[in-house]
Amino acid sequence: PPQAFPFTHTLGETVGGSTQGLGSPLEGTPGDGSPKVSFAVLRIFAMRLQSSEEEKRPQEVPPKSGRFYVGPAFLIAVTVLLITLFTVGIAYGVQTSAGSRGEVSEGVLVDSVREFRIQAQQWYYNPAILKANPGEKVRFVVTSQDIMHGFAINELGFNMQLSPGEQMAHEVDIPADMAEGYYTMYCSIFCGIGHPYMKGTLLIGNPGVEMSKFLPYFATLGLAGVFIGFSAIKRRTR
Repeated sequence: PPQAFPFTHTLGETVGGSTQGLGSPLEGTPGDGSPKVSFAVLRIFAMRLQSSEEEKRPQEVPPKSGRFYVGPAFLIAVTVLLITLFTVGIAYGVQTSAGSRGEVSEGVLVDSVREFRIQAQQWYYNPAILKANPGEKVRFVVTSQDIMHGFAINELGFNMQLSPGEQMAHEVDIPADMAEGYYTMYCSIFCGIGHPYMKGTLLIGNPGVEMSKFLPYFATLGLAGVFIGFSAIKRRTR
């Protein structure tokens, strides 16, 4: 049976017996009694020991940054706002160029009824501004020139559905105590990208200046101010 290799305290020394007759499996001459470990093997062992210690060492996780990236967020907001303004501009341009061009229509009196003849088309009414007085009986005669549209005025409590090429009429009594002002008439059936902006105005009595006309200009000035302020702050932080 093979002999057991005795325990060694140091290289070349033995305890409990002689090492003669046992050759070193690493380096040395068989039977010289002094096994030697090569420097290369010790270096490999040291490298493995170091790598195992590094694997056991907990890895440092970089702290999460709580910074809010203002630049990309601002660009996204500006892009969305520009798309919205572009869509509004298209619809408003169509209404201005193809509609009644801001002219107020008082209709015609037919048997003591104020009658308005209105054409509906993507995405405007013609005429788009109507004027009536409290206490009058009004008849709306509306025809769609292209696709399905709607014609509604919430304050007067009616909503018409317009089929292409079909003339629809609706009579309503304007209450005598109805407040003077601007009332919106709008399309109640989806008709394309400009549907939300297919609107007109019904003037009751003699109201003052309509401030809503200036909202697009205020929005443009506000956007320009935000852009200038952001540019100034970004230059200071550099």
